[in-house]
Amino acid sequence: MASAVWGSAPWWGPPPPAPARPLTDIDFCSGAQLQELTQLIQELGVQESWSDGPKPGPDLLRAKDFVFSLLGLVHRRDPRFPPQLELLLLRGGIREGSLDLGPAPLGPYARGPHYDAGFTLLVPVFSLDGTGQELQLDVESCYAWLCLPELMQGTSVREAWQDCLGPPVPGELDSTHQTQSEESPKDQQSSMDELHSYITEPESHVSLEKSPSNSSRPESPRQDVTDLGFPALLKKLNGDVTKAAMDNSVPKPSEAPEAWPTLCPAKVAAWFFATLAEVAESLFPVPGAPRLVHAARHAGFTTVLLATPGPPRRLLLFDLIPVVSVAGWPEGARSHSWAGPLTSESSSFYLVPGSGMERPGASGWQLCFARQELALKARIPAPLLQAHAAAQALLRPLVAGTRVAAPYLLRTLLYWACERLPALYLGRPENAGACCLGLLDELGRVLEAGTLPHYFLSGRKLCAGHGAAALLLALTQLRGDPARALCAAVEEAKAARKGGGLAGVGGGVH
Repeated sequence: MASAVWGSAPWWGPPPPAPARPLTDIDFCSGAQLQELTQLIQELGVQESWSDGPKPGPDLLRAKDFVFSLLGLVHRRDPRFPPQLELLLLRGGIREGSLDLGPAPLGPYARGPHYDAGFTLLVPVFSLDGTGQELQLDVESCYAWLCLPELMQGTSVREAWQDCLGPPVPGELDSTHQTQSEESPKDQQSSMDELHSYITEPESHVSLEKSPSNSSRPESPRQDVTDLGFPALLKKLNGDVTKAAMDNSVPKPSEAPEAWPTLCPAKVAAWFFATLAEVAESLFPVPGAPRLVHAARHAGFTTVLLATPGPPRRLLLFDLIPVVSVAGWPEGARSHSWAGPLTSESSSFYLVPGSGMERPGASGWQLCFARQELALKARIPAPLLQAHAAAQALLRPLVAGTRVAAPYLLRTLLYWACERLPALYLGRPENAGACCLGLLDELGRVLEAGTLPHYFLSGRKLCAGHGAAALLLALTQLRGDPARALCAAVEEAKAARKGGGLAGVGGGVH
């Protein structure tokens, strides 16, 4: 009896052998199999999903509520802090490239030894509608100066912010800020009712614990850190802010806008940290609530470490950065053809205290497009996002404690890749390994050149900063064996998922 045949093979026989794979899926530089790298990247993606999916886990929700409650108490202590906030929470800390702060000192923190997961929270302390003369923008330098007039909406602005005023705009700028005109200003998304849905009850108390001395805790070689564990430094900081307030003079309203005093980002950052520290030190522990075990100011932002009650106990890092929210769109900013038109909610940007605040007498703010980047990230193919996350994980131990802006440079290369490469190529899961190596190779070329074109501002370049040569050497060594580095990153992510018992900043506090 003849057997039934499916195609040219009998139905009961073994499947035909797969055709031989051409030797094209090997990385020329390291000899690693791209398929193996892709599998490691997928495993890393599983381990990096700390919140077990797109919905935030209970640990993150409790920590977020704690931080929002803390900001609400800051408003009670200092009325200048806005009661209604449109907070922007980004996954990943500043050291992981969440924001462009330039080559600024970011502190000694490293994910794994010091914390399990990091986040960035943009806190608007001042808002502009973009239609007045308050904002003086220098597109060539990517900096802006916020000139404060005598009155704004019937309120004496200079008197309220006199302890945060800086010198007038340096010289004459070639261009001033212009925004897209709108018939009515956009309503804030976060009303007071929405804010109450995020914060805990005002009567609840939280704790501030000093980080114990630990031999494994890295020492910060710079003097830009103000830690809550050292009250003397905190008192000195408050004294410096008060003294600066007495030295600032308030010009008359009849003066030209260029002569108006500016809102100094360094003094705003110092005021923000000092006020938050005063509130935190007055709190008391509550069973089952997150505990603030560490807080410090680095450059223009404040870093806090929260210990969740667990189990398992986790250490979460939040970078709180005071920003100026500006409605509209700066003149000369480019659009993004690959992503299509963005929503109208993205027609705004931020001013953040960047690396330029370290210069003596500097009062310029750095332009930040975090809202646009959040909208762009939603349109990037998932395999490319996995490749970028893997490249960031490989880069993380190399940049810890340095001032190189490599993490944000790598994020910018992600956007440029979407414009340069076909979407069908970037969207294929089997290409994740090749994309990861490509991003690292591109970063190496950027470190060698020292600059990278800004993605949002034409003609502006991002600087790699000091230490780019040393990082390039370390990146070259990593590039010689990417599989080994990815295996180490997977093990680190597994340890971070378990949480608790980590050494370093905040370690050992239970």
